[in-house]
Amino acid sequence: MKTVLALVTSTLLMLSGCQSSTGTQIEESNTLKAYVADLSCDASFQCKVIGVGERAACGGPSNYVVFSTKNVDENEVERLADAETAQERILNERQTPDETCKQVLPIQSLCIKSKCESFTVSN
Repeated sequence: MKTVLALVTSTLLMLSGCQSSTGTQIEESNTLKAYVADLSCDASFQCKVIGVGERAACGGPSNYVVFSTKNVDENEVERLADAETAQERILNERQTPDETCKQVLPIQSLCIKSKCESFTVSN
């Protein structure tokens, strides 16, 4: 419990100077970014995408993060993404929402040359 509280507190401190996703997209927290930095893979099934953050005016994630399950725990990635989303939701509640909805296109990932690569999903 103390670890979760420490993580939430440190995430709040890191994000306290950022704008909400309605103005400028919040960058992934250093914790999530560092945890998923190793994108090495042997096959595409190891490459995953997770939505992170929350767009205040439109709903849905403010960005997507690619990660490889080869060297990280998928449950931990989900936990870190959920914590970041909760923090962005708090920041959004503190600010006047921007009525415009900037589209955030979903992405997919494939293992290319032993590294998870992302590409935008087009209609």
